[in-house]
Order: sequence, then structure tokens, then C-alpha cells
Amino acid sequence: MARAQSQYLRIYDGSGTYQRWQSYYVNTTVTWDSAAWIYQDFAADGITAGVVGDESGMAVTLPATSIVMETVDQAISNGWLADLSIYQFDSLLGNTAPQAGQELIAAFTGEIVGAKATLTSITLQLGSAVSPVGAQIPPRKLTTRIMGKGCIL
Repeated sequence: MARAQSQYLRIYDGSGTYQRWQSYYVNTTVTWDSAAWIYQDFAADGITAGVVGDESGMAVTLPATSIVMETVDQAISNGWLADLSIYQFDSLLGNTAPQAGQELIAAFTGEIVGAKATLTSITLQLGSAVSPVGAQIPPRKLTTRIMGKGCIL
């Protein structure tokens, strides 16, 4: 049995999803989980086995294209979130579309808190969705877009 892994990256906030990218089905838009996922080459580093409840962040490296740069700029400015899901499946059953029986092997949700760019790539820094101090609120920059109009005394 030949095993392969596909990665899915969703960038969103409370009002909607801005990008859905997948990095396995080259130059193809696929439908998975009732949504269209556009091909975008990326690599995610930081999901490791054995540590449960780790509060460290993740890094996702993407090519420095105009659509990626625009999305990252807006994501950092507006406190958008990112969901990264990694699935494993049997590649002998076909590689043209996501398989219904693929298994979720890792997932990460975090806020896009920063980025580092070179001439050819940009690396997103995803902050942990779990507060390192307690379970009250994830550490993030509170804006009126996230919390609404503040209390006036």
C-alpha cells in the first residue's frame, strides 16, 4: 500500500473564508468537505507527534506570489485565523481528487501573527489558539472587528 499526504490551509475570520489552498493536487482545484480548494504550493513545519497540548506555533511557507502577499498583509492587519489539516490516504486508489476515506492525521488552528519574506517565499507564523497563561482567550490583538464596539463609561 502506497501512502501519501495532502495538506489543506484555510484562511478565515468570523465573517467568512478568504482562501482555501491545498498543496497536493498540482494545478487543480478540488472539492473537499463541500468546498473548493485551489492548488497553492506550500509546506507546513511544526506539527510533531508526542506532545499533547503544546502551545507552540506553526510555520507555513508559501511562494511569494501577489495573491499570497495580499492575503498575508490583510491577515496580519485584521487578525485572521488559519486552519491547517493534514490527511493521509492510499495513493494507489487515485491521485486526481481527494478520497472520501482519507484520514485526518494532524490539525492546527491559530492566528496569523506574522510573516517573514524573501524574494521567492513567505513564511507565515501561526500563533497558538491556546493561551499560554490560561484557557480564557487566545493571545491576540483585539480590534473592533473582533470584539465590536468597546464599552463607553
